[in-house]
Amino acid sequence: MFAKLFGALMAPPMLAGLVPLAHDWRPDLVVSDAAEFAGPIIAAELGVPGITKGFGALLPERRVARVEEELAPLWRSRGLEPRLYGGSYDHLYLDPYPPELQPQAAAHVPRRQLMRPVSYTGPHVPAEELPLPTARAERPLIYMTMGTVYNDATLLRGLVTVLADLDVRLLVTVGPQGDPELLGEQPAHVRVERYVPQDTLLSRCDVVVSHAGSGTSISTLEHGLPQLCLPQGADQFDNAAAISSVGAGIALMPGKATGDAVWTAVEQLLAQKSYRRAARRQSASIAGMPSPDEVCSVLENWRNQPIG
Repeated sequence: MFAKLFGALMAPPMLAGLVPLAHDWRPDLVVSDAAEFAGPIIAAELGVPGITKGFGALLPERRVARVEEELAPLWRSRGLEPRLYGGSYDHLYLDPYPPELQPQAAAHVPRRQLMRPVSYTGPHVPAEELPLPTARAERPLIYMTMGTVYNDATLLRGLVTVLADLDVRLLVTVGPQGDPELLGEQPAHVRVERYVPQDTLLSRCDVVVSHAGSGTSISTLEHGLPQLCLPQGADQFDNAAAISSVGAGIALMPGKATGDAVWTAVEQLLAQKSYRRAARRQSASIAGMPSPDEVCSVLENWRNQPIG
């Protein structure tokens, strides 16, 4: 699926849009998302470095190798010889994933630069302006989100029914396109919103329940919070497995996330300090990664290197 979607289907129209822009603007450097494969072609055509930035765990080698096969005709259409892994790892890979969580060896990635993940969720909102539940102010705050793609209302409604019975405050977001009304009327200790800026909210939370998307799960680790991972698709299974493997959370796979299991997992995350200690270790690890500002100087050096 990955090779067909991001290689065969998405790369050709992306390349068509990038070619006139790139030839007019003549960039010195091309930075591409790890699932975007037109950028490396543009970099090769212009003779400039092509930098790939990860968004989570390093993609499995076999998955990117399949993209290489799908992209070969597209490279040749630009008069270029196809590159290993679609050119993704020709020059430099920016890795924002905490090192201890990286699930696999990276022998096929010759040059890798760690970069601290920094959350950006829009203009700053003061903590006192967060739309928190109005009841049980002294109780732990649970934040639940299933992201913007897998936020099925039926799934969310079932999870809210379970978690609302805990002696906690519960804040739920359904995504910008979601409708809070679909979750029905809630008691005062439960609040449902479309969107809340996570970076401000997480500093007030005790536990996060999510789909284990890269953005949410890494941001939760940045804040040293234990999390319950309920992966639904894409890279979420890898994130959930990595987080549980280091003791920073609990992962419940589809079919295992029954009401009782979710209840028990959140109770454990609140009661057992080992999860928070493990999450804080990951927070310290993330804080020790090079900042984006520091990485910019690395990219400057790459920009000034001749590419053969």
